[in-house]
Amino acid sequence: MKLIAMDLDGTLLTKDKRVSDFNRDILNRKSNEGIELVIASGRDLYSIVDLTGCLNVKYHICFNGAKIYKNRELIYSKSMDRGICLDILERAVEMGLNYSATAGKEVHFTKIDPEYVKEYGTNKELEFFHITDGKPLGREFEKMVFVGDAERFKKLRKYVTAKYEKELNIFGSGDGVMDIVNIQCGKGTALKLVAEDIGIDVGQTMAFGDNENDLSMLDTAGCPVIMANAAEELKKTEYKRTVTNDENGVGVFVEKFFER
Repeated sequence: MKLIAMDLDGTLLTKDKRVSDFNRDILNRKSNEGIELVIASGRDLYSIVDLTGCLNVKYHICFNGAKIYKNRELIYSKSMDRGICLDILERAVEMGLNYSATAGKEVHFTKIDPEYVKEYGTNKELEFFHITDGKPLGREFEKMVFVGDAERFKKLRKYVTAKYEKELNIFGSGDGVMDIVNIQCGKGTALKLVAEDIGIDVGQTMAFGDNENDLSMLDTAGCPVIMANAAEELKKTEYKRTVTNDENGVGVFVEKFFER
């Protein structure tokens, strides 16, 4: 294996959103041995770097594959059609769902996405638009995040799938959270692009995940691994298994794998 790609929430991070000392030491040891570490998350770069600054990471896959950074420089970005975004946001508001949507350095929200709480009001590189009148602004967003209950998600997902199945990817990315990105985006596609940029075969990659938005990456990697705390949908697969995120699942598997 020449590359280790990791989801964050529910995978690499503990319940209290930390990289454990054990995971840090194991992963940085592998990095020093020449193995590329890649973070693949639904989060933005600012949030990822804040949480994983202790790791030797060159490539960051953000927004579930809608953005890829190399040495913190943007090397890939794909947004969604402005009209489609506006239609979906308006429908979500009608259904009573809160949202957070990102276009470049603009963050539009009715309820701030937890990943931006720390950035809100302090990060001068980001411009925040708090939508309070129920009228979304039209933009070519890279990612739209919706927060609400399962029944409303089901209705919005049905609407989006029926109307935009060929244009968009929809992911559940945690309890009470649903993400939408361009159909050309996904962690799996992004992993292929990173492997190509490095000059390795994607079969030489290992990937860790726990949720629906990790499926394409797990299906793409040569060695796919799910956490013991993974969503039930992932447990139906034949992926390799490790212990939970709070039991250092990533580091435990990596250490055992490379000891063979």
